[in-house]
Amino acid sequence: MDKNKEQRIQSALISDSARNSAREYQNQNLKARRQKEDDFFQKSLDYRDFVFSPEGYEGIVLALYILTIPYLMGLLFLFLFVAEASYEYFLQFNLASFFVIWAIGYEVCAALILIGIFLTWLKHINTRWNNEQARKKPTTNKYGH
Repeated sequence: MDKNKEQRIQSALISDSARNSAREYQNQNLKARRQKEDDFFQKSLDYRDFVFSPEGYEGIVLALYILTIPYLMGLLFLFLFVAEASYEYFLQFNLASFFVIWAIGYEVCAALILIGIFLTWLKHINTRWNNEQARKKPTTNKYGH
């Protein structure tokens, strides 16, 4: 009986040391995997991926985008939210002030870009979380075999 107890104690000690080394390996593996993953804020962006223009004319097209897109967004904002989508009210505005309309549109564009960045970040965090959970779950067959 005493030998049996000693064997169980030895096997428990072996399993404890094996369990500790397995935990250590898992922690090292987790650290290495997280270092390999792309960090959302460390991704590099190139403006040429977002500016649709002929080769060599990116600067000119980008300047036109910077002038026209905020102006059009400002007009749209004034039409939809200030004039309440009424063409008669919209025509009563003094639309000769290019800079004021451009500044309103610039702020609208900036807010939309920040919201887009935030939503992309949430999607990235959700994807990382789902990947981590899928890695932790044991794989099971579809049909229970």
